[in-house]
Amino acid sequence: MARRTWNDGVIGNTPLSSARLNDLENDLEAALLALARTPEALFSGAITRDTNGAPISAQVKWPDGVAGVYSGTASVTWPGAINSYTITRVGSPTRTYTQPAVTRDSSNGAITNRPDITVSS
Repeated sequence: MARRTWNDGVIGNTPLSSARLNDLENDLEAALLALARTPEALFSGAITRDTNGAPISAQVKWPDGVAGVYSGTASVTWPGAINSYTITRVGSPTRTYTQPAVTRDSSNGAITNRPDITVSS
């Protein structure tokens, strides 16, 4: 995600601290990434599921009211599970969080490797 670089300054009569604003931006980035790790918590409205019950698409609403879309790829080997997904956050620019395909234990379906989520604008 493109970051802004904040500078000390004044808006109206309010002084702005670049250090505090840059820290806040880091906190916001971390919070959005954490939310993208659990997309079900952001689902809003109807959820489309495949025949095995895996959520494959849904509208999302981020905590600040921003809309987005979730799209999941269901596991063929482990019915009801999702192996990868994307989730968007509409804005300027719109950001897409992508969870690349996970690796699962062949005996029980447990996730054994979860690649880092990527963010693109």
